[in-house]
Amino acid sequence: MPSPASTEQVAFRIARADDIPRMAELMAAAHLPPLFIEEHLDGFVAADRAGELIACGGIEMYEDCAVIRSVVVDESGRGLGLGGRLAEMLMANARAAGAADLYLFTAEALPFWQHYGFAEVTFKEWKNAPRASWQYQFLSQNRDVVPDVHTMWRKA
Repeated sequence: MPSPASTEQVAFRIARADDIPRMAELMAAAHLPPLFIEEHLDGFVAADRAGELIACGGIEMYEDCAVIRSVVVDESGRGLGLGGRLAEMLMANARAAGAADLYLFTAEALPFWQHYGFAEVTFKEWKNAPRASWQYQFLSQNRDVVPDVHTMWRKA
């Protein structure tokens, strides 16, 4: 369990344009594609500790669906519960934006997302609107390139 002092030092905020390079660095270090951050910047949340961005994650809205993406925590911030706090914030932000359904892709965090009520679904089970996401487009057409990716869904 994180100590109160360690988590109190972390401030969550809406990501800014000057965060993009650090967000891309965090994503790349986590083996996630640092793509289309600027285009969806309004859906990103950043976690800042002592002036350093140590975690981020985002949502992309497609009609009444949200795709959660790029939830990453720097190694220096792991074990503080930041990933869970980000997940909860992103789900709340998606609901506030009108999402009825939440989708995501994960390769390494299947148990994490299952803990938050996400279940594995097939590509065919996605509603039409979120199929416009760049992640869906790439992964659904290139299953052999990233064979260990799980596609997940839950009600918002």
